[in-house]
Amino acid sequence: MLDKNAENLKEAGVETEGKRQVMLGDANYYSKDNLALCEKRGIDAVIPDSQAKKQVCPDGSKRFGISDFKYNEEEDYYECPRGKRLEYKRMAKQSGGEGKAYRACLADCKVCPDFSKCSWSKTEQSKIERGKTLLITENNREGSPCRKMREKLETDEYQDLYSNRIQIIEPVFANIRYCKGLDRFTLRGKMKVNGQWLLYCMVHNLGKCLNELNRRRETA
Repeated sequence: MLDKNAENLKEAGVETEGKRQVMLGDANYYSKDNLALCEKRGIDAVIPDSQAKKQVCPDGSKRFGISDFKYNEEEDYYECPRGKRLEYKRMAKQSGGEGKAYRACLADCKVCPDFSKCSWSKTEQSKIERGKTLLITENNREGSPCRKMREKLETDEYQDLYSNRIQIIEPVFANIRYCKGLDRFTLRGKMKVNGQWLLYCMVHNLGKCLNELNRRRETA
């Protein structure tokens, strides 16, 4: 996709040499390999984690992320935003990722005023049976492409950048699927499906051109 995009820009006469290239991507493209490749090519990718929406509490405040926990390399433990220690317990797996699990003291978590920002558990704070567990994997450790992307998207600059995607691409898909009625392909084979898709894209683009032409005629 990156190669094809570069070809399209070159064909359109868009000069990219020496310019900052920003790519806005859907959350489905969020992966260590994709982010690493964009970084290697000098592309400033903005691709949110598919779990990003879960990082917001019901009251709208931000949940604590791994970047909010400070690591003490000398003694191998993490410190939570409230200054409590999470000690290393064991190697663990979660959602296909393996890493080191650090856990806080249960007594500290039961009385923590920031429990709702830290815990994913639906259990009442007074009834929890173990302290906060932090799993450090290859994808979320400091300096990893995934970790850096999460940290970028916590800034206002990159949140504003990504919000442009809703204006640029989402209306196109909505128009083709809902207004034009292409909610499924009716042909078989890559060549035929591609032709049907391009035909709908042409109709969409012609509609845009005609709308602008009519607008100019009305204001002339």
